[in-house]
Order: sequence, then C-alpha cells, then structure tokens
Amino acid sequence: MGQSTLSGPLRLGTVQDIATANLGYPVLSQTATFTQNGTSAVDVTFYLPENSQILRFNNDVLVAYDSATSATLSAGTSTGATTYMSGVNVKAAAGRIEPTLTAAQLTAMANITTNTTVVCTITVVGATTAGNGRITITYIQR
Repeated sequence: MGQSTLSGPLRLGTVQDIATANLGYPVLSQTATFTQNGTSAVDVTFYLPENSQILRFNNDVLVAYDSATSATLSAGTSTGATTYMSGVNVKAAAGRIEPTLTAAQLTAMANITTNTTVVCTITVVGATTAGNGRITITYIQR
C-alpha cells in the first residue's frame, strides 16, 4: 500500500467563510519503539511540525523494565527533559501507562512553537536486562 506526503497544515470541513465555520485539523500520530540498554538512558526522538499541538502520549510497555531501582519515562525538548511529560514508571508493570500531566506541561503541549524535536527518555537506575515497548505521540499541525 502506498503512502502520501502532504505539506500542511490541513483544515477540513464544509463551511469556511462564515461565523459558523466548521473547519478543524486532522489528528496525526507518530510511533517509535524502545528497548532497554543495560544501564544507559534510552532516547526515542520525534520530529513534529512547528506550532503543532501535542494531544497525548500513549506509553505502551510490552515488557516492564527490570532495573534494580527505577525506570522512568519523560518527554521534552532534549534528553531527560520533562517539558511535556515526566515520572512515567515503566518498571512497575506492562500495559498502557497514562502520564499525570502538570499545568506547565499542558501549556507547553498547546503550542510547541519552533521546538520541533520531542525526545522521550527512559532513565534507569541499576542494571537492566529486560524492558521494551512503544510510544505513540498524537498531535495536530496548526
């Protein structure tokens, strides 16, 4: 099956020129996988269009990390940053883990301006021999 690439942002709807315009932006997503790496932090990097609005992070832990003390997932503008998400425990259990977002993180997600790089980092404390999963970021391009 083929894929298409469009330059946006796209606005979709049937009425655009009056007070009851019904235009909206399509929801987009990108997905990447992560796998443990001994005692090193693991980064997954996404590149989003300028001025996008991040809607959510789906953190799917397929195999929980087995690090000695902790394994936490964060997301920001660089390695280890918590601009958009912090404190997601990927050691506790496998499954979809929802982050608890702060007001500051929600504000930052509302418009990423020119910070088009979103780096998700898993930081471990103690040796790790298992752990993997998938991160999906959903956003709208404005």
